[in-house]
Amino acid sequence: MSSTPDSTVFTIAQLTRLIKDTLEDSFGAVTVVGEISNFVRHSSGHWYFTLKDANAQLSGVMFRGNAMGTFFRPQNGMEVVCRGRITVYEPRGNYQIIVSDMQPRGEGSLQVAFEKLKRKLFEEGLFDEGRKRPLPAYPETIALVTSPTGAAIRDMISVIRRRNPAVKLMVIPVQVQGAGAAEQIASALDMCNEHGEADLIITGRGGGSIEDLWAFNEEIVARAIVRSRIPIVSAVGHEVDVTIADYVADLRAATPSVAGELVVRTREEMLEQLNSIANTAGKFVDFRMRARRHLLRSMLTDRAFSRLDGRLRGSEQLLDDRMELLHRALDRSVEKREHSLQLLRQKLAAHDPELFFRRGAVLLSQNESSITSVRQLKPGDTIFLQLRDGSADATVERTSEHE
Repeated sequence: MSSTPDSTVFTIAQLTRLIKDTLEDSFGAVTVVGEISNFVRHSSGHWYFTLKDANAQLSGVMFRGNAMGTFFRPQNGMEVVCRGRITVYEPRGNYQIIVSDMQPRGEGSLQVAFEKLKRKLFEEGLFDEGRKRPLPAYPETIALVTSPTGAAIRDMISVIRRRNPAVKLMVIPVQVQGAGAAEQIASALDMCNEHGEADLIITGRGGGSIEDLWAFNEEIVARAIVRSRIPIVSAVGHEVDVTIADYVADLRAATPSVAGELVVRTREEMLEQLNSIANTAGKFVDFRMRARRHLLRSMLTDRAFSRLDGRLRGSEQLLDDRMELLHRALDRSVEKREHSLQLLRQKLAAHDPELFFRRGAVLLSQNESSITSVRQLKPGDTIFLQLRDGSADATVERTSEHE
């Protein structure tokens, strides 16, 4: 078959390139809405997916740089709005959209994703109370997995130190919103378990929109909470905010401040419990003594014993002597317990933070670390001052050491 003079023969590559150039020149930047399907997160960090509606579908790709700036984790079935440019992937001859920005189509889409994951984890039994770990009554070390800035971290530290300044705090700084936040939180929880120093973990942040809190609705965070050997308290947002992390955590606190109050007992509460233990022990000893006396009297008034009255007089006297010795031993034991309790009260009173501040003392810290020497500071450093009636931030202008 001979070609006509006006016919042009293209190679596949030439034709594909011509179509690609035509599409890119004709459309430029476009915004489309569609439902995600066939979503794949490649090891390179790029996202590959299909956007579809009831009548058509469009291949899409979002490269790693733009994907890292997306605050949520796309899922199949989620409706999204994508902005990008139309092009052709030449090796396959497929036309596609290269997405530069992706947003869920309203809060409804995020709510659908939330309910889907919630149902999945519920069916796996991850919300069951029987699976959850009990919190330690007196934690010595608490890890705070949260943002190092903002009101949430300050509230938790302030409440915990006020209730029991002897508790050691470990601040594990993480990003709590935006791209990569969920991965950082999950990694920090795993790290706490690897080190094993903390007795308890609190993770959370202050309030915000559903988009702001979304990192705590990610499956990767939920799985990290579930596999933790250390009990975890979720303290996300305000009382009305509920996240997936709240459902799987061992305890949900309405706010970060409430978390501090729930996990640390005050000096007064500890003294009250010690007094309760001492009273219970005293009542038990008294009950046992009364029971033994009753038994002995019953035995001594029995007919069989009355016939042996003469033979038992000596034994009765010996028994009285032994009872007297037992009473004295019990009295000494009770006095010893009361003395130990008094010493404990004195030790607790000596560590009373109110007395510490009343003397005019100030607690200094920098980046959540206590300052005990001027050598730790240099001009321009920002420090945190804790006083009796509040706190303040200050900047160091100069330093000098005593000779």
